[in-house]
Amino acid sequence: MENIIVLGIGNILMMDDGIGIDLIEQLSKLNRTPHVSFLIGESDIDYCMDQIMNATFVIIVDAVFSGNEPGELTVYPLANLHEYQTLDISAHNFHLFQSLYQQKESIKGYLIGVEPYEIRFHIGLSKTLREKWKTILQDVSQTIDSLIAKN
Repeated sequence: MENIIVLGIGNILMMDDGIGIDLIEQLSKLNRTPHVSFLIGESDIDYCMDQIMNATFVIIVDAVFSGNEPGELTVYPLANLHEYQTLDISAHNFHLFQSLYQQKESIKGYLIGVEPYEIRFHIGLSKTLREKWKTILQDVSQTIDSLIAKN
């Protein structure tokens, strides 16, 4: 039996950096697939790695500055993250991705990067991402479904 996890990471105290957590909290309430677990990892690298090492397939949802419009998604294979030198990944998540790269032979999965609008100290998403919430939620849900089906 497959053990698929969808992991939301980020920091809810830093506006749009918490989008991965917000999305996974909402999607976990809608999840009806028994072999898929939706988990919140925040910025706890040890917890995240423990969860990932027990999974057969992992999808990480996080805010990533990749040059797109706010709210747009970009999907990156975890095994190839080292190729994207220009990604602006926060320091706490960068260490997680470095650890994942070292395990690239045994970990299958993807990073879904959601383009943030603003990251600074403030609880809650920026007005820009709040206005696009339904579209972002639907896009992430469909992307997760597609990646799992492709697995």
